[in-house]
Amino acid sequence: MIKEAETVPGWSWGALMVFRRNFLAWSKYYKSSVIMNFGEPLTNLLALGFGLGTYVAKMSGVPFVAFIGPGLLAVTAMNAVTFDMAFEGYDRLNENGIYQAMITAPLTVGQLIMGEYLWESVRSLLYGTVFIVVLTALGLVKSWWALMLPFPLMVTGVMFAAPALWVASRAKNHEQLFYYFTLFITPMYLFSGVFFPITHLPGIVRDVIVMTPLFHVVNIVRALVLGHFYRGLLWDGAWMLVYAGLFALMPVHVLGQRLAE
Repeated sequence: MIKEAETVPGWSWGALMVFRRNFLAWSKYYKSSVIMNFGEPLTNLLALGFGLGTYVAKMSGVPFVAFIGPGLLAVTAMNAVTFDMAFEGYDRLNENGIYQAMITAPLTVGQLIMGEYLWESVRSLLYGTVFIVVLTALGLVKSWWALMLPFPLMVTGVMFAAPALWVASRAKNHEQLFYYFTLFITPMYLFSGVFFPITHLPGIVRDVIVMTPLFHVVNIVRALVLGHFYRGLLWDGAWMLVYAGLFALMPVHVLGQRLAE
């Protein structure tokens, strides 16, 4: 039996060992991983920003490509974490038994989960940094405040890794993972302020969007990249921290139950 205390995420050498294992596994296929998680946002930036952007007036006072660039940076961080944690987490639990092997070693479920969060935070930072370099090369980074981006990117890693791990722990097959992407990830991608401000949407729609995590990540990232700050960003930052703290607990119980079976 797995004790309840053993399922609480905690920092330890065990978590670092999980991180190390994931890094070594990723290093064997990092090229295809970069293409999959980085290619779509970059394509959207080039096609929409420099294609459609020539026909679109300024968005919120800045050129269209400068508006969507930071939004796509947030999407890159989200996708890099969500796809990896959902599909790899499912396989580690159901296909290759990696999670089961981990807890038979001197490793608790809590340490396993914390190790996953640590890896996904670094993964979010890694892919986000690559996209920052692209934005900088295109002249779309307008503020030195962009140097602060690693902090929200790493918080984003936890925000999206936790619900993805929860979904992976509950899914009975790979097909069920796509429900999460279709019903939650794709709508957030389209309606969280990445491509247009949400101010002209119906009130009830805005209320729903404000409750989603990507909306707040987009606001913070866009402010740091463009140097446009306003009081509401404090609210966005608070939301991100609360989301990360609450979401981190989401998979604890269900993953502990699955591993105890």
